[in-house]
Amino acid sequence: MIEPGKSDQESVAPLLAVGSAIQNLVATRLGRGFVPMAIMLGFGVVQFASEGWTRSSVELVAGSMLAALAMLGYGLRVARLAFGHAERLWMDFAMSASIIPPVFSLYLLVWRGLRGFVSGEGLSGVATAIFFTIIGGWAMRAWMRVVEVERLAGVMSMGSPTEIPR
Repeated sequence: MIEPGKSDQESVAPLLAVGSAIQNLVATRLGRGFVPMAIMLGFGVVQFASEGWTRSSVELVAGSMLAALAMLGYGLRVARLAFGHAERLWMDFAMSASIIPPVFSLYLLVWRGLRGFVSGEGLSGVATAIFFTIIGGWAMRAWMRVVEVERLAGVMSMGSPTEIPR
């Protein structure tokens, strides 16, 4: 409902400003989050080319692509809701898939990274463990920043209408 003395245009302007700000933040955070996923995709492709069809290469290629796609869906959901659009069915799938990026990040950090220090595979094993630990931590941090934007969007749009008036 529009307050007395205000037009439709005046009530939509703050919602659009908040939506634009959230959209820019989401795009920035996703862009930074795609970098570790692209590195893992490249590493998986190189591993696939050198070793063939192994479980490790499939996990890296599939995991990085699924995590990036889940991050994109989650970010798109946050931006659309910030603009006041109604919930859609695909947004429920995006929320369900939002478990993939942190799980993949933990896989990189703990299983491929920290476990590599314990397995004792020599100097190359330690270098690989350091690489995966850094990339896994980077991916987790990037994911947490995307989640922070959703929290920020909720605070910034508090009191705004849930849908854009037509």
